[in-house]
Amino acid sequence: MRGNARLKTALAAILCACLVLALALPAAAEKRLSIGTASTGGSWYPLGGGVANMINKYIPGYYASAHPSGASIENIRAVMKGRDALALSMPDAAYYAYVGKGPFQGKPQKGLRCLFSTYPVDIQIYVLADSPIKKISDIKGKNLKVAVGAPGSGTEKMAQYVLKAYGITYDDIDEQFLSATETTAAMKDGNIDVAIVTLGTPAPTLMDLCSQRKIRFLDIEPEVAKKINKDFPAYFPRTIPAGTYKGMTKPHHTLAWMGLFIVNQNMPEKLAYDILKAVFDHKAELDKIHAKFKLITVQNAVKGVSIPMHPGAVKFFKERGVLK
Repeated sequence: MRGNARLKTALAAILCACLVLALALPAAAEKRLSIGTASTGGSWYPLGGGVANMINKYIPGYYASAHPSGASIENIRAVMKGRDALALSMPDAAYYAYVGKGPFQGKPQKGLRCLFSTYPVDIQIYVLADSPIKKISDIKGKNLKVAVGAPGSGTEKMAQYVLKAYGITYDDIDEQFLSATETTAAMKDGNIDVAIVTLGTPAPTLMDLCSQRKIRFLDIEPEVAKKINKDFPAYFPRTIPAGTYKGMTKPHHTLAWMGLFIVNQNMPEKLAYDILKAVFDHKAELDKIHAKFKLITVQNAVKGVSIPMHPGAVKFFKERGVLK
């Protein structure tokens, strides 16, 4: 009888262990999705986190997490190598990758796809309020320390593009390859003369800077903005209203573009569709994270797209009536 009791106890213990294991299996079996964003000082990082939360909440069988990164170029490479399931990118960086130009010269990334367009991201060029630099053209020939974005990032490419419109190259400046957060720190410490960043407005890192130092924005003149827009329609003129940042007494005339969520063409069509459904069926949750996210709409989600859309996205947006 004692032997039977011991056997029953052992069997009960094994059964409990199996039950615990069974309960743990679904979590262990979840497919993990990594989301590439940008530096923690901008709005892409919380956007990636918000989308990750929606995937976790509304798509069974998947666990998503967002992480900071060097932004567009790094994100494209991570998506194409399968390290990230989805990521954020500037439209020009995505286009150059798809056709094999710029950093992807001779190596077209034909498997790159767009999931959806997000909201306008602004290029913001600024100096300390007491700087002798009054306009962008003043930068030329002074060997100033100019923050141009992380090396190889979409921000750097846009910075080069805008500077080129003013006849300025790296031969005219002491270029500093810094992320948006690093740029803020360098400007606080007086280690750079001019900052060039691309961020959703209002950007937390700039709000922080303006609470400690007085800065002044350098406009991209309308005629220059129009020329750039003609050469590359993905960049469009935009005005950041006065008062957006502390001490900002004048509107800032600049350029903007629509950030893209990118994926690999190998992403299952159903998963791509389900991600979009999770995001747009519960947009109110995303809107609470950042004021900028209210500009993410079904109608805007197909604008400014510079590469082919994923089949799952095409299906979703056709159902919502924004694609034919």
